Amino acid sequence: MRSQHEHSDPAEQSMYRELRLLSEVYTGPDLSQRRLSRRLGIALGLTNMLLKNLAEKGYVRVTQAGWKRWLYTLTPKGLSRKIRLTIAYVHRFLDHYRAVRQTLREELALLSLNAESRIALFGTGELAELVYICIRELGIEEVDIYSHTHDPDRRFLGHQIMHIGTLNPDDYDRV
Repeated sequence: MRSQHEHSDPAEQSMYRELRLLSEVYTGPDLSQRRLSRRLGIALGLTNMLLKNLAEKGYVRVTQAGWKRWLYTLTPKGLSRKIRLTIAYVHRFLDHYRAVRQTLREELALLSLNAESRIALFGTGELAELVYICIRELGIEEVDIYSHTHDPDRRFLGHQIMHIGTLNPDDYDRV
């Protein structure tokens, strides 16, 4: 998932698009430009322009395999570029992740929680995972997980998930 910053920064968007295109070419060299454009969610003309640009830079080798059929393969230089872009993307993602965790820590600090606090956490998505991690960093071990659905076999970070209808707020310091 891309950060809000990547949506608004043309350079970031361009690098992400290049990474996606290089990744698609790496996994499926026999993909048509039309199929590549659909997978990337961009116009066919833009796909054509990007492929030509990557070929000119020496990242992609274009080989005619038939009258209207082309094969696209990554060159060693293209694979190196894909790796560099992937590393840069992961670093940006981790920077965003650290910022979100810091924000959560600051918000949780306002709640005056301590190691003896008992917490009920609603939800089992990615945000709930981050909140859970921050709660555990505070030394709080008494955490129960609630959700709209109840499946006795499903667990969340090792905890049984309970149905929200069974929640008694008086049993917890914070919900």
